[in-house]
Amino acid sequence: MLFNIEADRGDQIVGYVVPDDYSISPTLRIIQGGAEIAELLCREARPSLVAAGRHATGLCGFTVDSSIVPDLVSNQSLEIREAESGILIYRRRNGSEVTHRRVFRLETHLFPLWRLDEKVEHKFQFFHKGVERHGRETAQQVFMLENVSSLYVSGRLTFAGYSNHIHDKFKTIVLLHDPYLELAERLLTLKHVSRFGDELLGARDMISYQRAIEFAQQIEPDGSGLRRAFDAMPRDVIGVFANPLTRQLSSDSLEEPPPKNGVAKALAALASFSVVGLRDSQDRFLEEVEALLDIEPATLPTLPHFAAVGDLARELRLLPEVELLLEQDLEIYHTAKTAIEEAI
Repeated sequence: MLFNIEADRGDQIVGYVVPDDYSISPTLRIIQGGAEIAELLCREARPSLVAAGRHATGLCGFTVDSSIVPDLVSNQSLEIREAESGILIYRRRNGSEVTHRRVFRLETHLFPLWRLDEKVEHKFQFFHKGVERHGRETAQQVFMLENVSSLYVSGRLTFAGYSNHIHDKFKTIVLLHDPYLELAERLLTLKHVSRFGDELLGARDMISYQRAIEFAQQIEPDGSGLRRAFDAMPRDVIGVFANPLTRQLSSDSLEEPPPKNGVAKALAALASFSVVGLRDSQDRFLEEVEALLDIEPATLPTLPHFAAVGDLARELRLLPEVELLLEQDLEIYHTAKTAIEEAI
């Protein structure tokens, strides 16, 4: 999906939305105070989208005016969302009430820390959590939004694939999880993924994680049968679970294995972040994020702790197969942890 606001003139908001379906005209939801006040079909022509091969008809443009929102000129709480995906296209906020920063939090957890994101949403005009669920093109579009000074984005993306859009333009945040604990959390998340619905992973990830989801069904929190399961782990499942942090920080795609210099490339990427924290030292991490975003101390929520994750991680540490599976992530984590602790 592509989208952009071409102008907000006070009495008119003009833009376009190009949906994933090449031929349809998208529908927008106009929202005020959390309630939908109108639906708008995008039927204005944008010939340049046809010329660029982006859309079959170019009927993707829209104008919101006082015929749709009577108090548009004075309205400072309006939101425009694409109806099918729910993605935020535009919203108004009083400039004095938002943080004029562009912030990206790289999500390294499969079970996302969205409560952290949601707690800071009110500080930003534009807010996109879990942006990877909408696909690569949409994620790139979010980073390339024009004339936007107040933007918060989080996503389980490959940093290398977006670094050109992020470098010198965004303050960046990342929280590292002990690799054994993260693997345990991933296994239990995938084992129970049906409880969370499509929102957690999104349709694309549900497909790419299908074999890993099947593998996770045989994992028990007490670790029974764990060695047998890892001895027989299929090659394609190994590809999903092996060194996920290294892949995020050094590969161009989450489906690609890390390059030969993956650890060095990942550590160089971490060195560019504004805030690098450890899940095991979350108080310090939360304080640094609060300082970066200029919000009141003790505003951000404590991160969840799951006893079953710790129990399973203890069993995983006993398996040499798992150490090999996480070899590069373990090196990155321990190097980063040492650097952070020495800096205290």
